[in-house]
Amino acid sequence: MRHLLQLMTNSPMMMTIDAHQANFELLKQFYQNPSLFLGGEKSGRVDTFCHLSVFGPTSHRFNGLDANCNQVLSYRDLRQSFNVLAQDSSVKNIFVEFDGPGGEASGCFDLANLIKEIGAIKPVIGFINGGSYSANYALASACTELYASPHSMAGSIGVIFGRREVHNDKETITYFTTGEAKADGSPHLALSEAERERHQAMVNQLGDAFFQLVAQNRGIDATQVKALQAKMFGARDLLTHGLIDGIKTEEEIHTMMTDAKHKRIVAEINAAHEAETSDLKAQIVALQQSSLAQANNQTELAKKINHLAKAAGVPEMAGQLIQDNASEEAAAKALKEAAAKKDEDISLTSGLESHKEESYDMLQLIEDA
Repeated sequence: MRHLLQLMTNSPMMMTIDAHQANFELLKQFYQNPSLFLGGEKSGRVDTFCHLSVFGPTSHRFNGLDANCNQVLSYRDLRQSFNVLAQDSSVKNIFVEFDGPGGEASGCFDLANLIKEIGAIKPVIGFINGGSYSANYALASACTELYASPHSMAGSIGVIFGRREVHNDKETITYFTTGEAKADGSPHLALSEAERERHQAMVNQLGDAFFQLVAQNRGIDATQVKALQAKMFGARDLLTHGLIDGIKTEEEIHTMMTDAKHKRIVAEINAAHEAETSDLKAQIVALQQSSLAQANNQTELAKKINHLAKAAGVPEMAGQLIQDNASEEAAAKALKEAAAKKDEDISLTSGLESHKEESYDMLQLIEDA
């Protein structure tokens, strides 16, 4: 607890002045008398209808006070939740609800960058439902798309540093900020100019980084963000300044989530159908190509068999060999055998004809004698 109490007055914060003062007072009371905050367990709490909620103040490592106190979210816990959703294949779009005054600067930029990286893998849809200020808005600005309910507010884009002073048991805090409206309502105490300049330089440096972060995430110029002077805006003004993408009610976000799921299912069915159709088309093309190749092969084979049959002197055999689907080797063998047999028959016939002529001549000779 002492860690968080000291954190409020020793580290630059990205939160509203009201939240800073309220949390500081609450933490002092808790530290002085923890028993005032003890209570029963709370169960069955549902923070949001979205996949994830970023409600209340945020801190780098802190993980809440007590069941009866507002939970202080840890950037590390949020990082883990975002990673789980990013790796869940059943979650196609990550919906996140934002409502918080901001929090610690340390760890905020890293988490915002992670949200931006996840958005490159699957859409992260942000919904401001209440008030999203400072560090809370820094995270919201990293979403792929960002919406706000009609009466929500956001802004306070700036850094605040509280310097705690105790004089004669009287405690005061002096604030150093980026933006003239960042610490509206804060007390002003005497402070050396040198210390003021050191604190202001630190706050300015972190503030410039914050302006750049929002500018990159929202696609606007950093000077425009700085010119907002850490002011708070309603939904319509947020839209005008390019800090959100639209204004929607809870019901519209519900519908958007449902439509997104429906569209995903339809898209998956269409993709599966398209894949099946593409596969069938590929099979048909393959069959056509195969049939054409076979026809070409048969034509070439028929030409070769005709050529072989003519060369062997038995052209009449070509038609039967082609009809029997004989291979080139089988046709060549059959034609060779047929040619050899034909040669033998020719030779035998020639011999008989020759012998017949000789016999005829002898008889003639005899008759003539």
